[in-house]
Formats: sequence, C-alpha cells, structure tokens
Amino acid sequence: MIFEIDRATGIPLYLQIAAQVRNMVTTGTLKIGDRLPPNRELAKTLGVNRTTVTTAYAELEADGLINSHIGRGTFIAGVPTPRTSAIPPERTQPSTMLWSALLADQRSDTWLNGMLLSKQSKDGISLAHGLPHADLFPLEDFRRCVDRVLRKEGRVLLQLGLSSGYPPLQEYIASQMALSGVAVKADEVLITNGCQQSLDLIRRVFVGPNDEVAIENPTYPGAISVFCGGGAKHISLPVGDNGLDLDVLEEILAQRRPKLIYTIPTYHNPTGVTMNIAARRRLLELAIKHRVPIIEDDIYRDLHYDGSMVPSLKGLDRYGVVITINSFSKVGFPGLRVGWIAAPRIVIDHLNIAKQNCDLHASLLTQAAIHEFSKHGLLAKHIKRVKRAYVQRRDLMLESLEKHFPAEATWNKPEGGMAIWVKLPLALNANEILLLSSESGVTFSPGEHFYSGVPPKNMMRLCFTNAGPPAIEEAVKKLGTIIKGRISSLKKQFAVRKPEGIRALV
Repeated sequence: MIFEIDRATGIPLYLQIAAQVRNMVTTGTLKIGDRLPPNRELAKTLGVNRTTVTTAYAELEADGLINSHIGRGTFIAGVPTPRTSAIPPERTQPSTMLWSALLADQRSDTWLNGMLLSKQSKDGISLAHGLPHADLFPLEDFRRCVDRVLRKEGRVLLQLGLSSGYPPLQEYIASQMALSGVAVKADEVLITNGCQQSLDLIRRVFVGPNDEVAIENPTYPGAISVFCGGGAKHISLPVGDNGLDLDVLEEILAQRRPKLIYTIPTYHNPTGVTMNIAARRRLLELAIKHRVPIIEDDIYRDLHYDGSMVPSLKGLDRYGVVITINSFSKVGFPGLRVGWIAAPRIVIDHLNIAKQNCDLHASLLTQAAIHEFSKHGLLAKHIKRVKRAYVQRRDLMLESLEKHFPAEATWNKPEGGMAIWVKLPLALNANEILLLSSESGVTFSPGEHFYSGVPPKNMMRLCFTNAGPPAIEEAVKKLGTIIKGRISSLKKQFAVRKPEGIRALV
C-alpha cells in the first residue's frame, strides 16, 4: 500500500492518512483482516511524527474501521458507512481542532489496557494480570452484606459522605493494622479509590515541578505513570534479591534530596522478592537521617504462602517517616476500587484536601459493604480460601516451568504475591515471544513495562492467580515450546555467523 501526504494543503496530516485508509477500504485495495503498517514504521516512511500516525489510527478505530491487538498489530475491521443526505453537513466534516497539539503528553499503560481487552476473549489464557480469579469471588456472601447495609442505612449510604471515608471502615482498618503491630488511629487512615489514586494524591501533595522521586527499577507500572510521566523527575533504584539496592540509595541520598522513596518491600511487583528485616531497618535509618518519607506499597501482604512473615516498614517505623498504601483489590475486590492510605495525621489532612478537589469521596455503599463483609469474619475466611488456591497455582506454575521451559531460562520462587519473574537468555526479546504466543491464545506481561529507564528486553512476568490450574500448565507449555524454538533458531544463526555469539543464550 502507498500513502501520499501533501503538506501544502493545510489539511492536518493525520486526517490525510486516515482518509487514504478509508479510501483504500472503500475501493477494495484493503480488505477486512488486512494488516496496516505499525505506526512507528509508517511514521518513518512518511517522514512524520509517530503521534501523527497514532492519531490517524485512533480516528479510524473510533469509527470502527480498524482494531489494534497488543503483540499482533493493527488490522482492518470494517467498511466505511456511505454518507447520506440525512447526516448533517457539519457531521461529515473532519474536526479542524488540532487536539493532539493541545493535549499534554501523558505516560500511560496502554499495553495493560490492551491486555485487559484481550482478557475478554474466552479462548485465550492470560498470565498477564495480577488479579484475583473471578471464580473465587464470594458473590453470595457479599450480596447479603450489600443487602444488610442497604436495609440498615441505605438512605445515608446513597448520599454524599465524608471525603476521608466511611468511619466504621476506617476504624476497622486501624484495628487490623494494630493486630500486625502498626499503631494507627482511625483518623490517620484515608479511604481512596484504590492504590492508584493513593499514589496520585501523594504526588499532588508532595511533589513539585522540580522535585525528584526515588522509585525502584523495575516496579509497579502504575507508580511509573504517576511519578515518571508528564516530564516529572525521578531517580531509579535497582532491585536485587533483597529488594531495592540500599547501597545505591545511600549514595544518592548523600548527593541529592528526593521528596519521596517509593518501594514495594513485601512480595515485590514484578520480581516477587521480599526485603528482610535488617534491610528494612537500614532503609528506615536512611530515610530518617536524610528526612525523606517512604511510600510503602503493602498491597500483597495478605497473600503470604510460606516462609516467615516480615514486619511492615510502618510497623518498624518509630519516627513517623512511612506512608503506607494498601487496597482490597488483590485479596478479592478489584472492581470495587477501595484502598487506603495510613500516615501521620498532618499528612492525612493534606491528602484529604487533595481528595476533595479530586472526587469528594469513595462510594459509601461500597465501603459499608466491605466493612460488613469484614467485621463478620468473611474477609478473613475469603483470604484463607484464595491463599489455598493461589499457593497451589504458584506451585503448579513452578513445576510447569521446570518441565517445559529451557534450561537457559531462570526464575524465582516468591513466598507470596501473584506472579513469577522469569529471565530469558539475553538474545531473546519478550515482546517477540508475546507476539508469537498471543497467536496461540497465551498472553503475559513483558518485563520492559515495569522499568522507568532503558529496560532489558529478556524479562517476563507470569501471573498465576487469574487462570485455573489446567490453563496454567497449558499456557506454560506453549510458552516453553515457543521459547525453545527461538533459542534453537538463534543458535543456528549464531553458529553460522559468529560461534562465540552463542554465549548470549546462556
């Protein structure tokens, strides 16, 4: 297919590209199922910015003419509807507003949205999502809790409430944290719409235009989008077998003054490692010495399977330097979007003001239902149930990796959490593996999406919680076959070109 653009017409370039695709479909040059060039490749061919092609493709997708599939590409999906006189003339004209030039640049996890869309396919197996398995949702117990709170206080719960949260739920969270050695009062707990909002509120309150945030590398992609997007400054801290590298952190703190340190010390996402108690104490000492607050993302703590449980940073903190965030999402309620921040009262007050400017409050009905579910012991019962299921799935995935993956790949055994972090030979690209595996219905998360800087291409995260046992083994077997095939092919190429290049495969 041949595209031509004319910079002298005054018509936006993205509209020219979109119009030519429509014409090719209308005339039969392109048919449903045909693949369009990748936006980067087409942008290079036409000598335009990649955003121009992305905007053109977005226009076409909004019209239902194309579909984009993560790892596979962009394909023709429909035929333009003929224009008729019934359509008002103004609706037939393309917008002359150059929205792409006016909108601020955003860093977002578009790959994750694509994965969530692909998850809707009943034929595929997704190892991409750190989510609870829907079959384990306690639907009947939770429905009864919703019914009870509606009967008892429905007229109150359907009104606007306090932006700080539903007081009984705040009290319950504080009491549960106290059981694990964390001294927190109810008014030191702010209810949020999940950990993602918690991070965004913390950024709004603490981080100014020229401030830096120290974050782990790799880490949770949502933290990267909050602290590294829109021109924000950040410092990447490598993660090793014992969590973030404290030697590197100490050197950085001696030279620079980040506003915050973000860490996932327990069942780290994506690596699965847990920081031991000695390292936690050292981290606290560094934070206190340099007066830099720590954001402790403790969302996986309840998903503990084996080994000894390490106290949280908040539980070890004697100087009020730790801000803890958590959520009900990983233990069983991702769709309810209820999380919380536990911090000193002065911090909570400022975060609460930021929240009022954002969304007033989280759903009172949802908060009350979760409180009802929890206070009757149903949450503790549910957590025990999912832990039994997840430890079985983790062990099955580990066994399947041993059975089906090549000897050149390595991985860890996490003591909790939702995923296994796999390192492939350096010569392999996880995105290329995803491209091949998605054709056979298996998806996973390439490791590059967890890095704020230049990422390695040979890492992959495999989640074991969102697929049943038979599907886990089937998916790992398919991945193993693909990876072995790639290694075999590369070995043949290296043997012909440069025998010593085989070292890259070990």
